[in-house]
Amino acid sequence: MRFQNNLKKLINVCNYKYVMELKGTNNFNYSLLVIILITLFVFVISFTAFYTKENFSSVCGCKLPIWVIIISIASFGMFTGSVIYYLLSKSISQEKKSIKKSILKVLNFLENNEEKVLEFIINNSGETYQSKISKELNIDKVKLSRIINQLEKKGIIKKEKRGMTNLLILDEDLKHLFVEN
Repeated sequence: MRFQNNLKKLINVCNYKYVMELKGTNNFNYSLLVIILITLFVFVISFTAFYTKENFSSVCGCKLPIWVIIISIASFGMFTGSVIYYLLSKSISQEKKSIKKSILKVLNFLENNEEKVLEFIINNSGETYQSKISKELNIDKVKLSRIINQLEKKGIIKKEKRGMTNLLILDEDLKHLFVEN
């Protein structure tokens, strides 16, 4: 129970660290770039609206057809959105890797066999059958049962009875950190 509380505290500290880093200088550059891109996009839209109002209100010939302007604005909007998405997803993935490393350091305090079982569960999308672990890792069923009970006491996994075997499910908080979607 104490390990589980410490693990939850570490997750909360890592989330707090993430929020504080958003205020830090690393993400300040990304935020500034996003603000500049949005401002530039608004400027282009405003200029285009002014241009079309001035040039298309009269009957005289215009330099650019309206369909070129619409395609240009749509393309520029998609480009701006793509760049903003790329910048934000890059910083979020870097933070997730940082948090994952912190959690891995804590999980290094597990016993050797507990660590192997946990790694196997993580590599199988966060859930697997006890019998599969026994076969793949070549661990005695009794010893595996004790390891699983220890991991369950620590709040790392949940055990659900499924027929003659158990389905082992990684804790939801850990699943979000370790299992790629």
